[in-house]
Amino acid sequence: MKNSQFSIVNLKGGILKYILTLFLLFNILFAQSGWTKYGWQIYQNAGDARSIAMGNTAIADDNGISVLWNPAVNTVENYRNLTYGHQSRFAGIIQSDLISFPFNSKKDRTFNILLLHESVTKIPNTQNLLLDWGLDGVPNTGDIGENNGYLDEGERLDNEDMSYFNQHQVGIQLSSQFVINEFQLGVAVKSLFHTLGDHFGSGIGLDIGMGKSFWNNSNIGFSIHNLIPGMIVWDSGFTELSKPSILVGISQAVSLSKVPIELIMLSDVILNVSDQSLSDDFHFGSSGGNWRVGAEISYNKKVNIRLGRSQYGFYSTGLGISWTNFELNYAYQLNLKSIDLGTNHVISFTLNPKWLINRVKQ
Repeated sequence: MKNSQFSIVNLKGGILKYILTLFLLFNILFAQSGWTKYGWQIYQNAGDARSIAMGNTAIADDNGISVLWNPAVNTVENYRNLTYGHQSRFAGIIQSDLISFPFNSKKDRTFNILLLHESVTKIPNTQNLLLDWGLDGVPNTGDIGENNGYLDEGERLDNEDMSYFNQHQVGIQLSSQFVINEFQLGVAVKSLFHTLGDHFGSGIGLDIGMGKSFWNNSNIGFSIHNLIPGMIVWDSGFTELSKPSILVGISQAVSLSKVPIELIMLSDVILNVSDQSLSDDFHFGSSGGNWRVGAEISYNKKVNIRLGRSQYGFYSTGLGISWTNFELNYAYQLNLKSIDLGTNHVISFTLNPKWLINRVKQ
């Protein structure tokens, strides 16, 4: 038994070494590169209605798609663990879809697969549309601003030559969980395929996570995203690199003894290593960070009311209705910082895959 356990540990270590070596080789080979902040944004925006209604506070949660934030979360034991979610963001401009499902291997290993899709259609292409005729708006007069390459007062764009292009992103994440000394550990390998008009890019990233319950009805989670800088290689030869981020979260469930009501409270802190922005909630040296909080009130585990605040300052609320093998969820997210960007609506459901298979067979 000890020999088998030792061989499994060696296998995990060998696979990890190959992944690390591959990442280092990519970093060396692709010399034309630069740091970007939003290269993997599809993974940051994703979520089902339950998690988004609670501000995506998923580091220490056992939700079906929590592996998106913390690959150490084991959702196989939750019988309703097949999840599909759809988002319509920014007044319907951005459409997103998510599918998550866990499974056990023949060697009793736990795996999770996440499939993500995001699209933005009919993006105006304003290149080469400027009628660069200067302040008087008349060509070939030699006035101030003519042919300077900037949109000056009196100039306009030629809408008759306006064209449009689309953006599509597809993400695939495979994660696996294992236990060492009562700590739940996880590793996730993620990929990204990005088309922007006529251009194409693909990338790979690595996340790790850990989770443990230290007292009753609680959990503490820890995760590092882009442990080795996530890379997206474009057809132009340019490589986008994303810096690591450190995420820590805690959850606590409280049940009332006389009535069937349960309260779940969650909180996460996200530290972006050596990366600051104006939207940060706090700064630590050269790094910036954000916090998010969420709560769920459940009545008899059938009706669930949720509230949350995301890392981007979006406030949200939602409702979930549960049956034995099926759960339907809705979330409403409002960006108070910019009302013009509209609200986000999210619909998702989770179900028991064994129940679904039996229904199909019948």
